[in-house]
Amino acid sequence: MAVASAAVVFALIGRVELTFDEAYYTLWSRNLAWGYYDHPPMVALWIRASTILLGGTEFGVRALGAAVFALAPALVGVVAARLYDSARVGACAALAWLAMPLTAGAALVTPDAPLTLFSILTLAGLVEIYRGRGAAWLVVGAALGLALQSKFTALFLGAGVALALVWVPSLRKGLRSPAPYLAAGLSALVFAPFLFWNATHGWATFTKQFGRVPAHGFAPGYVGEFLAVQFALANPLLLIAAASAFRRVAPPEAERRRLLLAYLAPATGYFLIHALHDRVQGNWTAPLYPALAILAGEAAARGPIWARRSAAAGVALGVAVLALAYLHVGAGWPALGTLDPAARIGGWRELAVQVDAEARTENAAFIVARGYAATSLLTYYGDGEIPVVQSGDPERWIFAPPPEPSLFARPGLAIGEAERGEERDLKSKFREVARIGVLSRQRAGADVETFELFRVAGPIGKP
Repeated sequence: MAVASAAVVFALIGRVELTFDEAYYTLWSRNLAWGYYDHPPMVALWIRASTILLGGTEFGVRALGAAVFALAPALVGVVAARLYDSARVGACAALAWLAMPLTAGAALVTPDAPLTLFSILTLAGLVEIYRGRGAAWLVVGAALGLALQSKFTALFLGAGVALALVWVPSLRKGLRSPAPYLAAGLSALVFAPFLFWNATHGWATFTKQFGRVPAHGFAPGYVGEFLAVQFALANPLLLIAAASAFRRVAPPEAERRRLLLAYLAPATGYFLIHALHDRVQGNWTAPLYPALAILAGEAAARGPIWARRSAAAGVALGVAVLALAYLHVGAGWPALGTLDPAARIGGWRELAVQVDAEARTENAAFIVARGYAATSLLTYYGDGEIPVVQSGDPERWIFAPPPEPSLFARPGLAIGEAERGEERDLKSKFREVARIGVLSRQRAGADVETFELFRVAGPIGKP
């Protein structure tokens, strides 16, 4: 099953256009830095390594992530087998991981891909410490540091390790050893270059990410949405099986469960609190799925009969859902119409060709796009001869050299979504704005999105 899934992923990653985030991160990889406005630099390094080896195509951008996707079931299985001293539990955990719909997105290149890999390695180190190998604190320290260099969510993984030290009796003696504190120091050392970059850039990433933390109201409806989305993405039948972790068991088994539950608790608790006032995106919980898969695998291997049956049915359900997802992405079937979550993917290659052609016809020196998504995709799929710049949000582009002011001495072309007030916005930034046409982004021959084109000149104030 793992081999078949990996083969399908490798067949698809070069056929599907980049998402807007992937295109944005690819631009990061062309301008390496120790930090970026949105996230730490790991995803940029990840893409840079992949494209150096395999080129800048969609396949090259995603290949490293797909390789890790192929290895992840084995890694999860080994961690489970080591924790429970059972090859059967390991095999069931690997199957559970493959049957979780969210893992199908692991081949997409986002910060969640390296974060999840380093989450597995952190958990692996913690399991080895539980088994009496104190040297594994080096693994935990390095893996947590690299996880922090991927995404701030890793802070909760560190809190999970700390909670396990307190809550799991056989780990508690480690609090009297210097090893966990040295591991924390190693994590901080690995994370230090990013901290230095932020200190020299006005703490840009911290301001953006931690700006989400304070509550700006009370909207508990997001809690239901969060639970429903996670129930679907983690596979409801596998979650039901994993719930058997709360059954009464003998002390050695209880310690193993505590280790996994401690690892999950801080992030889960925070996301539930966050959902009281704002939406929790489905992918935010990705680094927790390895521990969930191990709990489900243990239930499938030796849980009560209801848990084993639920896990078996969950694997069948997961295989069916993933098969349909891959079929939809690869062949467009079944058609989902306006409900298609993949509607934002595709059609940008042809649109970029048309925009470049219009820019040459207008003798434009630059192309202005609204939002980093369009800017990134038009840059990635464009020919690069005419620079694409975003209207607004200059902090998103601090990783790249700013455009020369002289560039705006000549007229340019602007593109924006139709009926979104683009002309009004452009008139606040340019003295001359003239609508010159309309272009459509298409998927499978059908219009998905309509864009207006404008000829612009004479920037108002500093470009």
